Amino acid sequence: MASLARVGIARFGYNNLTRQLCKVTATSNVMQLAYISQKAKRVNQRRIPPFDYLHKKYGAWAQFFDPMVDRCDENSKVIVVEGPIAAGKSKVAAKLAEEFEMVYLPPPTFDEYYINEYGYDIRTLDDRLTMNSQSCDVQKFLTNPQHPNVPMFQFHYFQLKFDQYITALLHLLSTGQGVVLSRSFYTDYVFAKAMTNAGYMRPEALKFYTDVVDIAKMQMLRPHLIVYLDIPVNVVKEKIKKRGIPYEVNSKVLTSEYLQDIENIYKLDYLKNIITHSHVLVYDWTNEGDVSTMVEDIEMLNFDYEDKTAKKMADWRFESVQDLRTKRIHYDKRYYLHMDYARNEYTVPELHYTAEEDEERYYALKLVPGSLYVKGFNSVLGDKNILWKKDRYFNLRTLRPTAREIDVLIEEMKKLKTASMQ
Repeated sequence: MASLARVGIARFGYNNLTRQLCKVTATSNVMQLAYISQKAKRVNQRRIPPFDYLHKKYGAWAQFFDPMVDRCDENSKVIVVEGPIAAGKSKVAAKLAEEFEMVYLPPPTFDEYYINEYGYDIRTLDDRLTMNSQSCDVQKFLTNPQHPNVPMFQFHYFQLKFDQYITALLHLLSTGQGVVLSRSFYTDYVFAKAMTNAGYMRPEALKFYTDVVDIAKMQMLRPHLIVYLDIPVNVVKEKIKKRGIPYEVNSKVLTSEYLQDIENIYKLDYLKNIITHSHVLVYDWTNEGDVSTMVEDIEMLNFDYEDKTAKKMADWRFESVQDLRTKRIHYDKRYYLHMDYARNEYTVPELHYTAEEDEERYYALKLVPGSLYVKGFNSVLGDKNILWKKDRYFNLRTLRPTAREIDVLIEEMKKLKTASMQ
């Protein structure tokens, strides 16, 4: 059983009114000390125009002259809302983002991964493919947890969440604006472990998965704050039923035992370990609660740990601004971050397509409308004036062709630019 007490709120860390995004050596003259504060207290905040990382690369000129550290203030933080299925994480995350003038990035979905820019769902090709070559998403896992591609689905889910976390860090360092997420790739292990315990993944696959995730973590900066919404299993099941998604309600996976295992791994593994670095706030969310109280609690947290040996916030302390620039370069060139962990392991063939399966998928994908050229240049789909059309350069590339966060970030960038001119 989970030993972490279910209480109204469990505060971890120290209360103090001095806190900061990141710390560099005093000789660099770029310290950022301030109070984290809600929107109502930031009315006279000086706004520096954001770096438009959506359309520009972080090149040599920007590395020398872009005022990256000057943009960062007390609210340049990464907050992640965690909790069980149907806990209301997205609602809380969006509210926190609004209260702290941060941006909320909705969690990745497989619809964004499998549906292309013309609205064609690649999963409709599954009836043309052998079972091992088919797609696998959340719905298929919850409906048929013994599908041979379930382990690969979990691995792909990690990749999507990891890719979004890169976007979150790139946005923060390019604009100074904090980011709020509903779950992150750091807790993807919770579900992989629960799947293994339930017999849906082999221990060998979990070990390979863990090794890969450990490599991916090396260049990342852990969240400043974890907000965990604590709900007992019986209430989780009630919320799943109330939400009314058929493949969740009728799932063979979402048993009391499976949901309890997820809770135990969250509390006895993830929260127990992440608390050495990040602040953790745990709320009894059985009957939901007041987000304004949560906001007040967050404002009381100390994010400033000057001791270089302290584990708390260690990822956000840098010896020089150049160290921070280097991180930002990595996030701008995310392809190499994905390549760092990419490898095959022949002892876990369920995590990779074979050469024959790849060939089968290749010829099937050629049938997808709009796959021949980029969006806007497919005449068979009605695109016009192709000969004279110039594709506008877009620097931000995600693993999902229709990622919802792209539209969110485009709108947020417009707001930040407008605010900087006032």
